[in-house]
Amino acid sequence: MISRINLLKKKDGLSSEEFAAYLTQAHGKLVGTMPHLKGCEANVVVDNEQRSPFDRGSTEIDGYTEMFFDSYGDMMRDMAAIEDALSVDYAQFASPDVPALVVVKKVDKPVAAYLQGENLIKRMSFLGRKDGVSAATFQKEWWEMHSALVKTMTGYAGYNQNLVIDRIVQGEPASFEALPIEGVVEFWFENMKAFDECYGTSAFKRTGAHGAEFIDNITTYLVKSQPIVPVRL
Repeated sequence: MISRINLLKKKDGLSSEEFAAYLTQAHGKLVGTMPHLKGCEANVVVDNEQRSPFDRGSTEIDGYTEMFFDSYGDMMRDMAAIEDALSVDYAQFASPDVPALVVVKKVDKPVAAYLQGENLIKRMSFLGRKDGVSAATFQKEWWEMHSALVKTMTGYAGYNQNLVIDRIVQGEPASFEALPIEGVVEFWFENMKAFDECYGTSAFKRTGAHGAEFIDNITTYLVKSQPIVPVRL
């Protein structure tokens, strides 16, 4: 399964509340018409403080949707089928250019069943690749050693890595230079106390030191997530 992450900036003059309402309601109804869509989640930014010792990247958003498909072909067919309607829809609540990342998700620590449905804190981050580091090296370091180091950390409730396999800008495939994001991280915490304690540990410092070998920048957000199209298995 792959995911398409659509990066959204709210339309000028629209309040954050109006943006979130349209995204989770009218927009959800439209994307729900895609026959191959396996599910879609809306994520609205509630805090854009840079909670990372790394420099911040250039990608700024007010929210994003994550669409799930069985294959790249299914994604392309469905997106093409609603292209015109989607353009009109985005104009109601978002900036017209909606870049996207196509990713493969690796669930390193699923959120426990007893916590699902709770009001967890979700921190998501865009990762930039360091100059001189290839995409293949980034993947190896991140999915293997970095993943192992994250597992030594305590206090978090869930952790996903999303490796970028394609970038789409103005409807066309784009290079890393056009949309310089190599990975997307999802972290869940039960509360801010757990969040602060996790990022204050020596295990986190070791993990960050390893990340500095292949990560150039990290852009962080706290987001509120809501399914807008239920998962269809």
